[in-house]
Amino acid sequence: MAIGYFDPDRIELDWAPEALSLFFLVVGLAPFFLNSWCRKYYGYIVFAALTIFANYLIITSALNQFHLSYLLGTYVVLFGGILLLTHRIWIILYTFSSFIHLFLKLGLSNVSFSDKGAVLLSLATIFVFSMFIQNGFIRYKYKLRKQNMDLETMVKQRTKALERRARELSVKNRELEEFAYVVSHDIKSPLRNVHSLGTWILEDMNDGRLEQGKVNLQLLMDQVAQMDMLVDGILKYSLGIEKKTVTALLDLNEVVDGLIRANNSDKVIIEKDSSLPRLLVDRTQMLQVFQNLIQNAIKYNDKPIAYINVGVMDEVDRFTFYVQDNGMGIAKEHFDRIFKLFQKLEEDKRKDSSGIGLAVVKKILAKNGGEIWLESEAGKGTTFFFSFLKEDVLFNFGNKKPQKESLAYSEVP
Repeated sequence: MAIGYFDPDRIELDWAPEALSLFFLVVGLAPFFLNSWCRKYYGYIVFAALTIFANYLIITSALNQFHLSYLLGTYVVLFGGILLLTHRIWIILYTFSSFIHLFLKLGLSNVSFSDKGAVLLSLATIFVFSMFIQNGFIRYKYKLRKQNMDLETMVKQRTKALERRARELSVKNRELEEFAYVVSHDIKSPLRNVHSLGTWILEDMNDGRLEQGKVNLQLLMDQVAQMDMLVDGILKYSLGIEKKTVTALLDLNEVVDGLIRANNSDKVIIEKDSSLPRLLVDRTQMLQVFQNLIQNAIKYNDKPIAYINVGVMDEVDRFTFYVQDNGMGIAKEHFDRIFKLFQKLEEDKRKDSSGIGLAVVKKILAKNGGEIWLESEAGKGTTFFFSFLKEDVLFNFGNKKPQKESLAYSEVP
């Protein structure tokens, strides 16, 4: 149009300017009306439009004997087209087709040989510089795209880390809330024992039984030490700051024997059916497990005398422990419910029940790779079983000759 204004004698293809103007108008407005379709195919449309327009300008330049004004317009379009295209294959097709077309038109024209050489040289120079610039743009674009992808990956990783941290904090907050309940639950039994032992000591002192008083005083001191160990262990466990890095074998007979001495009475008879092994387990956690199971057996016993048996079954790949009582029993439909926190089956207020003990036992065992289950018959009693894989709680398990120390049992007194 601009060239036509300054050169009214130019030669044009019939209706070509009008057709091209309409074509470019459609191309420009297409994204506003065919958004989803253009998002997928618009690059091809732009490539086709630029190729058509460049070749039209080459034809017009040839019709006007490669006048300088037409050549400049052709150079501008070719240079701009190379910069607009983004894919290398499109740039190569666009450049090669335009160069071949111009070369053929020059060969068929009446332009002097020197002018032909000047046109081709100038066109080649434009192509070379355009390619250099475009390569820089493409490299920058790929670099920018890579940086964006890296940034998106980093943001996703940070987001996942924050979500994971939020979940961890939520768990920690919930465990802190449970901590007070667990402490109050597990400390009540030693406190009751301290109270009873204190009463016995007073009676012994009043009756002049000094030796028996010393024995009871030692038992009282043992209960105080047990409470201190329980509070410290429960706190570390609830906060999750105590890692399972047990390196020494624990004699479970010592743990259970202490509980038997503290809980045996005229109405409670606790016996070991077998000697217990020495295992790689945490003392505080095992004390909580056995104490909760034994206290449950005492608390929920409706017989005149509560008989409780503790033992272990040495199986091929695991140790299975049990605590058996002759109490009231548990209905089968409640087997899963009793292991949930704050779930109680007995609503009798005389029972010191908070619905915590068995939930704590299950949590401790699960954290150490163990499992717990029960067998029960209403009116006849309940047996709680829990097991550890030997590979988790013994040194060198799996060797042909296990270390004697790992499998050592203490004698049943």
